[in-house]
Amino acid sequence: MSHFVLPGGNKMKKLLLIVILVVGLSWMLNPSLFAQTNITGSIVKIYTVYNKHSYSRPWQMMGQERLSGSGCIIEGNRILTNAHVVGDYTFIQVKRAGVAKKFTAEVEIVAHECDLAILKVKDKSFFTGAEQLEIGALAELRDEVATYGFPAGGDELAITEGVVSRVEHHIYAHSEASLLSCQIDAAINPGSSGGPVINGNKIVGEAFQATAGENIGYMVPVPVINHFLKDIEDGKYDGIPAIGISWQKIENPDMRSLYKISENHTGVLVNKIYPGSPAKGILKSGDVILSAEGVNIANDGTVEFRENERTFFGHVIQKKYIDDKAEFEILRDGKVMKVEIKLSIPVNYCHLVPREQYDIAPTY
Repeated sequence: MSHFVLPGGNKMKKLLLIVILVVGLSWMLNPSLFAQTNITGSIVKIYTVYNKHSYSRPWQMMGQERLSGSGCIIEGNRILTNAHVVGDYTFIQVKRAGVAKKFTAEVEIVAHECDLAILKVKDKSFFTGAEQLEIGALAELRDEVATYGFPAGGDELAITEGVVSRVEHHIYAHSEASLLSCQIDAAINPGSSGGPVINGNKIVGEAFQATAGENIGYMVPVPVINHFLKDIEDGKYDGIPAIGISWQKIENPDMRSLYKISENHTGVLVNKIYPGSPAKGILKSGDVILSAEGVNIANDGTVEFRENERTFFGHVIQKKYIDDKAEFEILRDGKVMKVEIKLSIPVNYCHLVPREQYDIAPTY
């Protein structure tokens, strides 16, 4: 009887054992490296028929129009997409990538301020064979990402790749709210909206807008997505909180002297408390907000949210939920004091004339 002998004898056996141990350890530390998630089968094309209200002639509608967008299947057999893909909808159909049949869908919950929405499909056969994509963590700078969607110019799924180039607050064009966003250089075009941005087989964002600049696109990041999903657990969307004030930077040394701000303090100056603000009677014009929830605010109105990364101080407030309480440290007439504000209003609430409205008739 012949025996198979490994070349090199014991040395080869030791080498194979080391390789097995390294692979096993790698799997335990980061199993996503070996995951074989069928991402493409979870990407959805959305066909929307919509009819906007006319604000110049509020007694009539603008007339039906069509658009298409993208989405993806997440936990609970729900379709996550952008609010602007389904705003003012009258009829929606969806189909999965690689599947010809279209299914009727409905909007379950929409959040226009953060440009996110959940669709549902009653026909369960739509989800046959589809995997539910997991949501990952907030992307890091220079992370490699891939966007999945159905941009104009073709009917089949398109995948573009790029890196995360910036994480900071940005104006969401759909609502004009300033919220956390991630800038990426992967191509985002009309029709891509609502498609997932993937890193390591997990969702790290939802593509939602692009600018006129070359290779500048934006995605709704994980913290905003998770806030939305937790908010709607009770079946309704309450919003992202704000305190309803007008403020300004205090980098000018003469201003700092005027408001008795020492070298040890930084913050922002309160100019005005808006009508309807929960800060009314608690904050007043001339106060300096030094910190929010224990996070120091710089003179330029930013806070550090990760090491060596800064963004608008409202980020600290926007992580909370409607009717939560937030503690602020303020400087008033040269004295430091702490105040607590119940966050009872969403962002953009205090505008005399609403910036953008969807799904509702104008008042007149």
